Amino acid sequence: MNNRWLALSIIFLSFLQFTLNWFNVIPTFGHLTTDLHLSLPQLGSVVGFFIAGYGIAHIPGGMLAEAYGMRWAMLFGIAVETVGSVWSSQAHSLTALLIGRFICGVGGSIYIGSAIGLTTAWFRDHQLVTANGLITGVAFTVGAAAGLYGWSGIVAAFGWRMALLMGAAVGALTFVALWFVFPSPPGMEGRETQGSHLDGAALRRIFANRDLWVIGLAFLGGYGSYFTAAELLPTYAQQHLGAGQHSAGVLGVIVLLSGIPGSFLGGWLADKLLGVIPTLVGALVVEAAALAAVPHVGMAGLNILAGIIGASGILAFVSWVAAPGLYRQQIRLADIPTACGLLLTIAAIGGVLVPTLYGRLAASEGYFAAWTFTAVVTLGTMACCLLARRPGATDAAHALGATS
Repeated sequence: MNNRWLALSIIFLSFLQFTLNWFNVIPTFGHLTTDLHLSLPQLGSVVGFFIAGYGIAHIPGGMLAEAYGMRWAMLFGIAVETVGSVWSSQAHSLTALLIGRFICGVGGSIYIGSAIGLTTAWFRDHQLVTANGLITGVAFTVGAAAGLYGWSGIVAAFGWRMALLMGAAVGALTFVALWFVFPSPPGMEGRETQGSHLDGAALRRIFANRDLWVIGLAFLGGYGSYFTAAELLPTYAQQHLGAGQHSAGVLGVIVLLSGIPGSFLGGWLADKLLGVIPTLVGALVVEAAALAAVPHVGMAGLNILAGIIGASGILAFVSWVAAPGLYRQQIRLADIPTACGLLLTIAAIGGVLVPTLYGRLAASEGYFAAWTFTAVVTLGTMACCLLARRPGATDAAHALGATS
């Protein structure tokens, strides 16, 4: 096997464990209610503490990669997430469980930037978005689906503690594969991934880069609206359309799984046809249109819109998160984990604010206003990316859809 495809295969598998150990706590909620006597708000905090750990560690994780190397940071992130899963499995109180989930989130956050950075080291220019789509779109979705749905049977058969331990075992196996089998990129790319690059110049390249801030802000609304739909469309269907629990739950599955074709389509459009910026703009326009249409359709139409929102949201994400790798004269390869950390940290603001504001609007003004808000904020922040400059490298100009 060609080394870069071996590398991508290992990164793909490691991404599966990342999202598996993120979402496999959800099927344990019934057991946690019985065993640890947790209430519904406390179960919500179990989810929230993973997100808290995941949200705060993106930039520190990228800086670790620049200081010690991307492979080291990936290994460290997987190890931390695995330890968090083991800790969670042994929890006998809410406090202990929350600590374990927070540790898991920190590990996942450290992991993801270096995974994207190493993918960039192996796949540059017109294959980068496709490769990123395989890991940040397909692998993310498959791992999440395995955690949400595949682990339900494991929890039922073996109990929640053993189920979380089995997730940790998957993490340990990917750690071993990365340690012993993962190939180092050749030449300059290999040297750039090996660490010792964290200094003032690196921080200035990232945090003083206007385009990173602009592109990060461009997806803030779309990112938050995607997660709003994924989490709250089922509730909307039950409360507003009178859908049953099963029919409403299917909407969440559709949003999640439609990301798989969205990943492939995003890679093809960005790498081969339109470029990253036009692909991002087009995907967010489609997402906004689907969000605006939600209050105007019945259950059949809502199933279609769920697929459109899921596909367009991930289509936008895979092109958006690949953007730092295309600014080759402004952003060094070693900077990419921290640059991606900056983008993800900016987008996380939307992940917190948009669902919160949606809920308040739905309660005070009704669902029409709430869904219209998600569409408007998606389009409003998307306009920021129109201010992004084309990258300095001429060989990346086409990749961002720019002309000289």
